[in-house]
Amino acid sequence: MSLLKSFNTIKIASIALAGLVSVTASAQKTCKNQYPCGYCAVYDNNGNDLAGFITNYKQQLSFSGDKVAEFSGNEWGYLLVRTAHVPSVSSKWETQGNLNHAAYIRTTLAMQQTKDGGKATWWARECNLDNGPVVQLKVNDEGRVSMEQLRYEKVMSELSAKKLTLVEYLDTFNMRDYDNMLKSHIVTRCGAINKEDYKTVVDFYNTFLGKFSYIDDPVLAKMSFVTFCAGGGNRQYIGYFNVVNSKLSGKLDALDIQYEKDRDSVVKRTFKKLTGKTIYIYGDDSFGLDKTLIKYAKSNDLKLRRRKTSATTKFNDER
Repeated sequence: MSLLKSFNTIKIASIALAGLVSVTASAQKTCKNQYPCGYCAVYDNNGNDLAGFITNYKQQLSFSGDKVAEFSGNEWGYLLVRTAHVPSVSSKWETQGNLNHAAYIRTTLAMQQTKDGGKATWWARECNLDNGPVVQLKVNDEGRVSMEQLRYEKVMSELSAKKLTLVEYLDTFNMRDYDNMLKSHIVTRCGAINKEDYKTVVDFYNTFLGKFSYIDDPVLAKMSFVTFCAGGGNRQYIGYFNVVNSKLSGKLDALDIQYEKDRDSVVKRTFKKLTGKTIYIYGDDSFGLDKTLIKYAKSNDLKLRRRKTSATTKFNDER
């Protein structure tokens, strides 16, 4: 085959591939059933709905939410969330029939703990895309939901006044939701924080927050933070934060190292989520991970800096 013919063959194949990608992207944007079934999300999805979530987890909300409020002096917000698979529909106003159970929409069900009790909300993303437009449809629940419902924008607006919001999830979560909707926040799996450690965690991260003069600072955009918090009974927690949309976006996990290989897995998994090139290791004990942290940073051209909880220098003053 001549060089020219080979070039033309490659060119045609590239055009075809580009066209396929374009068609796929277009199909995603104009999916047939782009909305969640609203009444299904709220009360008619075999218990996998807002009404069922409230019934089954209201006590969990009250326990954890009250602990967070008490130990933070009501300066932290609290959300308990879970994900439901809701049938999709083609129209926002569709109420009966034409439900597509195969093309489901992942829908976030959420309860906010407040001093006046719990408040509930939900939202989804069109076409089941992680970055699709956020949607919440108006539904007459006819008294089927035992907690006050609010628009998700209202819930997020109330939480915006908090120093930090703790989001506990039951199954899965989309960090993009909280990065876009909330101010500074930390997300963790429900049960990861031992019930005896809420005060320790709140106190630790309040001290961490005190190391910032303010978050809306371009200097911080190039930084990420890995935190190590010691709980009671030899319990250990690792968290990370990026600065996203001029706020702190974090994830907290219980640390469980059984074997030497677990050290590499934990560090790799954590560092893959970091966006900064300068990484601050914050805490008084990194639980035996120092060598692994240094090795990973050198291999990936990252700058590591240590900060103890007693340090008085603000992160904003670093260059």
